[in-house]
Amino acid sequence: MKFGTQLLLSLLFLISFYGIAQKPVFELKDSLRGSLRLERTYDVKHYELNLTIDPDHKFIKGSNAITLTSMADMEEIQLDLFENMKILKITKDKKELVYRRIYNAVFIANPIKSGESCTILVEYEGNPTIAKNAPWDGGFVWSKDADNMDWIGVACEGDGASLWWPNKDHLSDEPESMDMYFTVPNPYVAISNGKLVGKKKMGKKKTTYHWNVSYPINNYNVTVYIGQYETFNETYTTKSGEALALNFSVLKPNVTKAKAHFGQVPKVLEAFEHYLGPYPFIRDGYGLVEAPYLGMEHQSAIAYGNKFQRGYLGSRIPEEFDFDYIILHETAHEYWGNSVSCKDHADMWLHEGFATYMESLFVEYFYGREAALRYLNSQKKGISNDQPLIGPLGVNFTNNPHDIYSKGSWVLQTLRYAINNDSLWFDIFKGFYDKYKMGFATSKDFIEFVNLKTGKDYGPFLRQYLRYKNLPKLIYSVSFRDTYTQIKYKWDNLEQQFSLPVEFSLDGKIIVLEPGNDWKYIEFNRKFNKIAPKDDKILIEVLKTE
Repeated sequence: MKFGTQLLLSLLFLISFYGIAQKPVFELKDSLRGSLRLERTYDVKHYELNLTIDPDHKFIKGSNAITLTSMADMEEIQLDLFENMKILKITKDKKELVYRRIYNAVFIANPIKSGESCTILVEYEGNPTIAKNAPWDGGFVWSKDADNMDWIGVACEGDGASLWWPNKDHLSDEPESMDMYFTVPNPYVAISNGKLVGKKKMGKKKTTYHWNVSYPINNYNVTVYIGQYETFNETYTTKSGEALALNFSVLKPNVTKAKAHFGQVPKVLEAFEHYLGPYPFIRDGYGLVEAPYLGMEHQSAIAYGNKFQRGYLGSRIPEEFDFDYIILHETAHEYWGNSVSCKDHADMWLHEGFATYMESLFVEYFYGREAALRYLNSQKKGISNDQPLIGPLGVNFTNNPHDIYSKGSWVLQTLRYAINNDSLWFDIFKGFYDKYKMGFATSKDFIEFVNLKTGKDYGPFLRQYLRYKNLPKLIYSVSFRDTYTQIKYKWDNLEQQFSLPVEFSLDGKIIVLEPGNDWKYIEFNRKFNKIAPKDDKILIEVLKTE
């Protein structure tokens, strides 16, 4: 399975990180969830989730069988389940185990030696958290379709999967595979991740749907959709000739429009395959499922709620482009987020920034480089520079700034510009993906990989963009005489050793200057009427002084 190790850090050292003026306050609840304590030093091999869902009472009841291998000698193991959910009993080999609960953590008396394996069964029930505004707020969405029939979904990226099922709720551990059984009232269908193994009638009123995921999966990607669904299937053939099943599930009245609208999916898969290789989860297939919320990158069963419109609910992307933003962005997450995953929410820019940058690569593939730059520049209006992109580790920090999307994308674009070698850049981009696919990566891993591939130290460059909220500030001034021009320029407000060339336009002629931390000058024996730095390819702040 995917399992990442991390030092257990003291909470006292977790409440400060670069660039934040007001320090966040963390509590025991945060460290219980966010840190890798001794009681969490085990490797999850498999989950078997079995739930009966009662829409009328917004109630779920069932069990999760957790198969694990210990990586240390332990007296207790820690699982996670929100405290509003009632535990009925916990057993191993049909023998009941003693447990205690602290907030959302469950400590189970289960002495185990390093290297030993066991399966623990947690039986539970309750009314799970209801999402106030999914997918940004985690929880269940209990809604109605146009025919006033139940239409249900769940999204839980920030809050965590333990709001609705017991698990080791830490990003650094994923099961090698998973089975999910959902029992729902007729006539509803339960859609989940992976492949449908089978369905079984449970009397006259209910049906159980069995789904299987054959790859590692983030806990927050595990999901269920319940409604009057109809599924249609297509096939995408990879460049190597392998068949990828495309599984589309939508509410029955929307089948015709979905068949037309989802026709753009092969183009997205083609572009992403060009840059990174085939879709990662080919055995399980690619899926879009109509959801009662906007979207979420649920692995092999992407939540789709964009109402079959271009852009983002009909807007956001420049008018010159015609594609569905939700399909594009969430499919990018199958590579960045689902295949390559971060170990801690503090590094979530590796999911969102890379996926947002992939949008521009789709544009570049089909529309050209200049169009991609226009698309990238449209992202800039969403950048606020109010927090660093990297947060504090080990405390389940989920208050990530929105900048992890567009600013994260622009960190990559600016790095591409700085490297100034597209062949090398795409070798880095794909090479980093290939090294960490079906595994975990950190910001440190990315910096080290860039340095290795380029033979240069891009640490100061990337730390400036990732660890500080403020952008590199270019200060410049211009002096004129009749036959003379002087440009004075420098960087301000940044790390020592930061390096980034800047293009200046002099009456339309482009020159490249290399600002430093001290003032530099360049002089010309002629007068230019219009002088300005160009920031359409890089992310900087510009200040002109007299």
